[in-house]
Amino acid sequence: MGQGIDNPGYLAFVEALVDGRLKLGQTLKQEEFCDILGISLSPFRETTTLLEAEGLVTVRRRIGLTIFYPDVKFVGNTFQLRGILEREGLSKFARSVGKSWLTKTRADHDAIIDFVETVADPAVYREPVRQLEWAFHNSFIAAFENQQIRVIYERLHQKMYLIRLVNPESVDPANTIKSMREHVAVIEALERRDAQGAVDALDNHLRGVLHRTLTT
Repeated sequence: MGQGIDNPGYLAFVEALVDGRLKLGQTLKQEEFCDILGISLSPFRETTTLLEAEGLVTVRRRIGLTIFYPDVKFVGNTFQLRGILEREGLSKFARSVGKSWLTKTRADHDAIIDFVETVADPAVYREPVRQLEWAFHNSFIAAFENQQIRVIYERLHQKMYLIRLVNPESVDPANTIKSMREHVAVIEALERRDAQGAVDALDNHLRGVLHRTLTT
């Protein structure tokens, strides 16, 4: 089995949280956890070792496994690290971004906004939005051309996705559209070749996501 966030048990854990079979802050026995994820004892040990290293579970003898519940400090620290990486990456990306990326990314955002407005169902638009968010933000991280930063960011991005489960309203149709329009503001600044404007728009977006996560 894989040793990173592509580990099948890790991926099954994330999916179980997203679809509600597991809950943030929940404590359950080893057997329950294995049944929910569909894994046996050996993969369980490997998976929980990885999840513990990522701060996503705590395993205690005779008690069971407790899934993390992100408090304000955890959320704030995660957003702080995300901001540091993405701002610097965007500054680099702005120097070389091509017209094809701008055209495609703008069109993809226009399409996803129309889609969310039409279906208005998080269960339907969740995955397309998730894929677009990853492609958008990961473009900035790719500008580092640094494998270690890429791995750190992938883990960070996964935690960011799970944090949103604390407050489902933060990803309702209105807030999802608001988030996508904040992306568009970054794209528009890049179209103007305004690197600082793009970074400022990104900062505004990250503040918006944080606010919606904690207060919506």
